[in-house]
Amino acid sequence: MPSVPEVVSEAAFLRRAGDALLASGARPVSGPEWSKGWDSLLLHEVPGGLEIYAIGLSSDAAELSSRIDRLTKGLVSALPAVPLHLVLVLPRGGSAGEARRLGRLGPTTYFPNVHPRTWVVDLERGEVRAPRLGRAEGFAAIQSAARGEAAPVTTPGQMHDFRLLMRDRQPLVTYALIAVNVAVFVLLSVNGGPGNGPTLVTFGALQPRLILDGEWWRLLTAIFLHASVPHILFNMTSLFAVGTLAERLYGSGRFLAIYLGAGLIGSAVSFGLAIQSGTLGDIGVGASGAIFGVAGALITARFHSSTVIPQRLRDRISTSMIPLVVISLVLAYLTPYVDNAAHIGGLLGGMLLSFAFPLTKTLPATARRWS
Repeated sequence: MPSVPEVVSEAAFLRRAGDALLASGARPVSGPEWSKGWDSLLLHEVPGGLEIYAIGLSSDAAELSSRIDRLTKGLVSALPAVPLHLVLVLPRGGSAGEARRLGRLGPTTYFPNVHPRTWVVDLERGEVRAPRLGRAEGFAAIQSAARGEAAPVTTPGQMHDFRLLMRDRQPLVTYALIAVNVAVFVLLSVNGGPGNGPTLVTFGALQPRLILDGEWWRLLTAIFLHASVPHILFNMTSLFAVGTLAERLYGSGRFLAIYLGAGLIGSAVSFGLAIQSGTLGDIGVGASGAIFGVAGALITARFHSSTVIPQRLRDRISTSMIPLVVISLVLAYLTPYVDNAAHIGGLLGGMLLSFAFPLTKTLPATARRWS
């Protein structure tokens, strides 16, 4: 039988939520008359303003409404020119109707610099009803507290180390790969043209018949060739977009291993399908398989452990890459003469290789030295 989740008590929720928000850099607010009455009131500096978490365990809507108005007016009086993101966190254990009533609570007076939102926490189900989300990390802290779990918060020290990592690591390998691809394209252009089949074969295009004859190196050289200006322009733009991020997160050596390895795997998959279909004379070129491999490595970022790259960031990178990859695969499928087998092979290859060459786990000593 499925296990029934343990209901989190109000006291445990309050403690966990406060600890998680404090760990992420928030600080408690106490003293002013307008801050009184709340079970927990914390302030967090965010880009362009302040985020205030007001946690109230009371379920009396009238009392909460009065408290909210007093808090809002006090904040505006103390910080009249600062954008204020007011997050009202209201735990409850009653009916759905009560949850809806609490969810409609907010300041009764409009202030231009106050942006309120109300999160009703169902402690029985471990859920947070939040139609308007605030900072993703703050929401994760409240959601985890409602479930009785430890929140994956990012500490100020971790963010400092992450900024050092991104500052000190320049994507030189990505720039070098782009330069090599462009240089090879120029050579193709002055030696018969990139659209010329014999020229592409001479420079190392993937042709299954020749690979069967022993020219296995074509599995690698093909990823540095492109057949037209739009072809190389699209691929190099994509490489710049994913490569500059992936190289900083993985490190130059691991990034290059993933890029070349995924490119080889993509070429091998394309070669295998050509053997199966009997199209031994077809020509294949392009860095797409390797680039899809880098995108695949970014998708798996959420599954890696790292003390220097925040979990929240890894989750966001993974989530944002999935629709981009899906759209690219669909567009490639709808475009004539595009080898999607190499794309899928490279994508899966990059995902697997990312575990052999994982994300940076700790901040390099050289970065600390110059911090």
